[in-house]
Amino acid sequence: MRLDLSELSGFRGSLLTPYDPEYEGARVLFNTRVRTRPALIARCTDAGDVAAAIRYAREHGLPLSVRGGGHHASGLSLVEGGVVVDVGGMRDVAFDPATATVTVGPGIGWRAIDQVTYAGHSFTGPDGLEYGLAGPGGECPTVSNAGYSLGGGYGPLGRTFGLGCDHILAAEMVDAEGNVLRASETEHPDLFWALRGAGGAGFGVVTSLTYRLNPLPKTVVGGIIAWPYSRAKEVFRAYRDLYANREDDRLALCLLLSTEPYPDGEPVVAMYGMYVGPPAEAEAAFAPVHALGEPLFSSIGETDYLEMMTVMGEEIVYGLQSKWVGGYFSEDGFDEAAFDVLAQRFAQSPSGFSMVRFDLLAGGAIARVPADATAFVHRDALHYVSIIAQWPGDEETGANVAWVDDFAEALRPHLTGEVYQNYADRDLTDWQTAYYGANYPRLQQVKLAYDPQDVFHTPQSIRLP
Repeated sequence: MRLDLSELSGFRGSLLTPYDPEYEGARVLFNTRVRTRPALIARCTDAGDVAAAIRYAREHGLPLSVRGGGHHASGLSLVEGGVVVDVGGMRDVAFDPATATVTVGPGIGWRAIDQVTYAGHSFTGPDGLEYGLAGPGGECPTVSNAGYSLGGGYGPLGRTFGLGCDHILAAEMVDAEGNVLRASETEHPDLFWALRGAGGAGFGVVTSLTYRLNPLPKTVVGGIIAWPYSRAKEVFRAYRDLYANREDDRLALCLLLSTEPYPDGEPVVAMYGMYVGPPAEAEAAFAPVHALGEPLFSSIGETDYLEMMTVMGEEIVYGLQSKWVGGYFSEDGFDEAAFDVLAQRFAQSPSGFSMVRFDLLAGGAIARVPADATAFVHRDALHYVSIIAQWPGDEETGANVAWVDDFAEALRPHLTGEVYQNYADRDLTDWQTAYYGANYPRLQQVKLAYDPQDVFHTPQSIRLP
């Protein structure tokens, strides 16, 4: 049945229904396994559009979802037969070099922000080096800054400067009544607390964010280095030891099991990332990595932050189906028994597109923030493992889902049971505790205050108390 959109005549963006030629392309997510078909995709241009879309959904009894970059791991940014409030086109950037802050729309990605604040701005630091200003972004260029930061926001600058959510100074949000609210330390502080770590979990639609920025040298040392898969457990040990009791928080390296050449080559084990500090100090920081001996290949060298992040993003393949399962390692869980599971199970992957990533490193600046200071509770765990099954065709789904599920089950004894909420898993039964831990009851009170009718409801949104 066609919707009557006459009530949205003042809507400034575009309105797409299944009868529009652009609809099919607009509803596709990064994970093409998600086949959800909304009744309406409201592509918003500003907070007024967002408020109009919310009112329309409420008046017609339609469920709501919110979409930014379309990367939600479980596809909850779409809702079957409902209204998608799509803020992906809201990409304004207002940069203030004097205060080292930037205010942006929710749909813009970190590389576009970096172009303005890092590549387009420079100053000389007290050490005589040239610097730019960088936000706390991750490597994927099409992940929206809002979805990334509101759920936590791990990236290569995290150990040095903190999470994405720790950089948020203020947020503008449209609530269930269509009111535009500003949240900060002094305005709606309870909402501000909740948005930093659970901002995508059902309070409203965030329409802009203000971030503090970090001074970062224009020249850094980073890249990727890989070894034959036969050396996987040796590299695991070196990676564990590299971060055990480490006081220097400027070496940011992720661990990766993948294929080379990707996706048709043989399995390899790699580290990638950067030294977040003066290049002259990088050699000593990388010494334990280079002590592993001759690699298959290495691109580690002097570069700039934007170029390095752009190159990493170019390796991400779009249009694949996926299932993403992961968890935080317990304090002593990243051990020889876990190494055996990782090495054996990854080698059995039925798809060359699949990978295992240790792409999150806590500790450092992340751990210096108390677990109850924001809604983000995962402050102490050092390693997070993501088992990512990816495949192109429907006929491959059964084998790949079985592989990732069996892998996760074998690794479960080594994990804490907590899960990073930005990598949401629809199969979790105790997601409230897994994502939010002891902070969940407080989140329920914020939900009651700002969305008492539970308008922003998804299978994993905060429940009313």
